[in-house]
Amino acid sequence: MIGIPATTSSPSTPSSSTNTSSDLPATNALTSTDFLQILVAEFQNQDPTTPVDPTQFASQLVEFSNLGQLESIDTAVTQSPSTVLQSASSLIGREVVAAGSSVGVKSSKATSIVYAPATTDSYQALVYDSGGNQVDDVSLGQLQAGSVQTFTWQPSSSISDGAYTVNIVNSQNTPIQGTLEQGVVQNVSLSGSAVQLDLGNLVLSQSAVQEVAQP
Repeated sequence: MIGIPATTSSPSTPSSSTNTSSDLPATNALTSTDFLQILVAEFQNQDPTTPVDPTQFASQLVEFSNLGQLESIDTAVTQSPSTVLQSASSLIGREVVAAGSSVGVKSSKATSIVYAPATTDSYQALVYDSGGNQVDDVSLGQLQAGSVQTFTWQPSSSISDGAYTVNIVNSQNTPIQGTLEQGVVQNVSLSGSAVQLDLGNLVLSQSAVQEVAQP
């Protein structure tokens, strides 16, 4: 009788084609689109005699919503400063409007104040420097109630560049409320994570802008 030689067993080595979870590339991460496709496939192929519990379905929809929100947050957080500035640079040369009562003066040119008188009366613009000193008083004449007006200060040659405050007052010296700052964006910059718009010695936060238009 011919004997069969005994074989010595050795530990099997994993195939090189087998990937562990740590080997998977980042592109294999589950996205909201993948999640939705899986959810739809689950319902298309469920056993009609034992349908999915509606409570479980609602729970899966909540998970899908949370996944979408996390993707949006991740996209916003991972934006580089250069990307943020590149996006904001599209505002250069555009006219923007924000709530406020300040004007910027640069090279003897000033930004504007937009306002609407609440009553028909005579009005004037009182201009103050950063120290609270009045530097000018401009008569605006008789204005109709509700009419939208724009005051663009013409500073004298003795006025230095910088930011100034403007109060539009009626004949009783009562300031108009709800004035708006208006000017053309000349430069954009980052302060922390906030985009700052320079209108010419008048800096606004992009988040404060209420309107953008062609000058």
